Amino acid sequence: MRSPPGSLYKVGGRRYVDSQGLLNVAAAHELVPMVNGWRVMAAAGAVHCALVEGRAALPRQRGALYELRAEGGASLKTERSTWLARGLVEAAGTFETWPGEPTRAACGSCGSSCGCRPCRQKHAHHEHEEHG
Repeated sequence: MRSPPGSLYKVGGRRYVDSQGLLNVAAAHELVPMVNGWRVMAAAGAVHCALVEGRAALPRQRGALYELRAEGGASLKTERSTWLARGLVEAAGTFETWPGEPTRAACGSCGSSCGCRPCRQKHAHHEHEEHG
């Protein structure tokens, strides 16, 4: 019996795969363990799969989640396309922000009560203005 495909995601421009997807990829590619994840060996380099912790689970996520990053001459787009074509993973969602977590304003646009450096600089001129 064949394993179900894993889930592949795009969140805020970054790519992720779940444990099921990584397990399926391991059956077709050499995996090298790393301190914080795995390295999937590819013809022209590797795909680094770094464990993601402390985030809300994504829809249809099975097991842990790994952020993908190409290393060496590997193309992340090419590797993902190959995994999709072989049925190892399936596209499970594209999101601007992380689903299930509150949306955060971009630094510098939080408002005058924010304590981040860009906001403090942006709103500093309001604090000491005198109106006469």
